[in-house]
Amino acid sequence: SLLSRDERLSVAQEKLDHLYQDLQLEAAELSIIRQTTASRLEQAIMEQLEQLHMGKATFKVEIKPKPAGLFDANGFDDVSFQISTNIGEPLKPLVKVASGGELSRIMLALKTIFSKHQGITSLIFDEVDTGVSGRVAQAIAEKIAMIATHSQVLCISHLPQVAAMADQHYLIKKNVEDDRTRTSIQDVIDSERIEELSRMLSGAEITPLTLKHADELLTLASERKKTFR
Repeated sequence: SLLSRDERLSVAQEKLDHLYQDLQLEAAELSIIRQTTASRLEQAIMEQLEQLHMGKATFKVEIKPKPAGLFDANGFDDVSFQISTNIGEPLKPLVKVASGGELSRIMLALKTIFSKHQGITSLIFDEVDTGVSGRVAQAIAEKIAMIATHSQVLCISHLPQVAAMADQHYLIKKNVEDDRTRTSIQDVIDSERIEELSRMLSGAEITPLTLKHADELLTLASERKKTFR
């Protein structure tokens, strides 16, 4: 073994060189595919953000090569999402510039696109509507309902606009029993749903006006969902 050491090292080095060349070619091909796909993703995200009332935002996928000779399972590219949420502002990393409400909408836009192409059958949104209200809340509610036409969606929300769009409505509560906190889940159906939406609209006190508003919200949501299917 010692006598043939140099020969074995030479053979191993030759194999390594071939593998490195193959890796370079595969990574270069992957980078080309990534550049093309990034362009399509940018356009798709911008369309989604327009629908979520972020039409002034600019979204870019930044692709930079790693230092020469460095690879990982994803090739030799470093990828980051860049965004400018207002006209005149420079592009910056998404994680550093987006507010809670903006981040919610961007995440929803990404999920909307990816769920169509990745064969995802279930999506969980945990308060994806944080930091929004009014027409933006309604836009998010409709977007989630659209996703639900081709994927199962479980959504935790405090917004009545989102809850009204649900096919199934559940109320989750915490109660203290025997010095222990217990969580319960209740199926909200029929008139109970109007009462619960009314509570979400106004707080603890339910009035004839909030009940009427909740009933109208459910009716409008039902009519709107018919256009998605």
